[in-house]
Order: sequence, then structure tokens, then C-alpha cells
Amino acid sequence: MINGKKRKEEKRIKDEDLFKVVDSTIDSRTYLSLIQIARRLDIKEYYGAISSGKEAKVYPALTRDGKWYAVKIYYVSTAASKRALEKYTLGDPRFKDVNIKTTFQLIEIWARKEYKNLARLSEAGVSAPKPIFVFRNILVMEFIGEEGVRAPLLKEIPEEGITEELYNAIIAEVEKMVNLAHLVHGDLSEYNIMVWDNRPYIIDVSQSVDIEHPNALELLQRDLENINRFFEDHGVNVEPVEDILGRLEISNVKGNDVYDSSG
Repeated sequence: MINGKKRKEEKRIKDEDLFKVVDSTIDSRTYLSLIQIARRLDIKEYYGAISSGKEAKVYPALTRDGKWYAVKIYYVSTAASKRALEKYTLGDPRFKDVNIKTTFQLIEIWARKEYKNLARLSEAGVSAPKPIFVFRNILVMEFIGEEGVRAPLLKEIPEEGITEELYNAIIAEVEKMVNLAHLVHGDLSEYNIMVWDNRPYIIDVSQSVDIEHPNALELLQRDLENINRFFEDHGVNVEPVEDILGRLEISNVKGNDVYDSSG
């Protein structure tokens, strides 16, 4: 009996050693899920949050063989997440049969939605973090950055890095996202594009919708306006939103007649 207690205590200490910084916002169920993920992916340590938003926090994790992952933990109880889920999934054909009974189920669906969106982006060759694993309210992704230090957001890069070449690269990724992955980001701005080695990475795609979503064109137009505004504010020549939309295979989606790519 004493030996059994000792083994349990040693296991508890070993599990706690996973966390370099224990976050008080991590509930016990999520804590246990992180331990299970660590065993599956051979994660040696989790470190303190490197980004924090209304719906989730992202933590770097280091495996025993020296690989870094980005671990996104969705808050298990948040009104913001519920509103977002309703806004971005109602009308999405992929979620027409979703039946949500609890808040935790809702958050699990949100995590799986981002995993699936990242998988579609990866398959289409869009520059975005590759999805690794999703479990309950936790998404594990490719780490964009180096040695646990994340790449800067577009809004964080120095002025000299905000160039027409970078603008064109971002618009090219949006085109691939729509025409090849058939997704619209839905919340694209300088806050959810990372820049690493002069290459943009599209991040935070949990709210991204299929191009057949009834609000897809409206969301896409807003995404493009946000990007144009940012670069215009930094003195970069931008392309009219109408011209960009004309190259995208979304303009003639039924019910969306704001622009007509045929003309």
C-alpha cells in the first residue's frame, strides 16, 4: 500500500514537471488532457502562454527529441466562443447536423473545426501552421518561430518589413485559401497573420467558413478591406478589393451578388 502511494506521488510529481509555468486558467480536466497529449506526442515540457485571445491561449511545447509545437487551449466556458460558434457555423454545410448539448461539447467542436480548417489549408498549399493533433479542447499545431519564441504578427514587424512584396504574398495566400481550400478566413487582419523568414502565415482559423456559407462573400470582402487598410496606412500601394474578388471563385455563390466575376 505504501509503495502504491509512493508510485502515485512520483507520477504526480513527474506530470507536474511537464509544466514550466502552471497557468491558473487551466482547469483540471484540461490539465489531465495535456498530460495525455504529452504522453502521445512525447512532449517533455509545456511553457508559458505566448498569445492570449478571447477564446483561447497558445503555449509552446517541447518534445523530448527537440521539436516545438504550438498548443492552443480553448477556454472551456466563454460566452464569446458560443457567440462566435453560432455566427461562423450556422449556414456552414459541414456543420448542418451538429447537435450541441453542453458548453464543453461546443468548445470541442470549435477545436475540431480549426483542426479541419488547418488540414484543408495544408492540403491546398496555403501558408499556415500544419495541424498535428486535436483532443477535446486542445489543438496541437506546427510552431511558427524558433526555440519557443513565436514569429511576430504582421502588426509587430518593423516598418521596413511592411512592403508591397509582403502585401502581394498575403493576397496570394488569400487567393489559394479561397480557390484551392474553398475557405474564407472570416477575421483576417494584421492580428492573425504571422511573418517568418519574409513569409506570411495565416493563423487563427477556427472561425473560417466554407465558401458556400451564406455570409462567405461578406466576410471575404471585410478580410480584404482589413488587409488593404493596414498596408495603405503604411504607404503601400494596394489593389482594389473589387479586382481581387474578380479572381476568386466565390463571387457567383448563390445569394451573393455583390460582385460578378464574369464582368
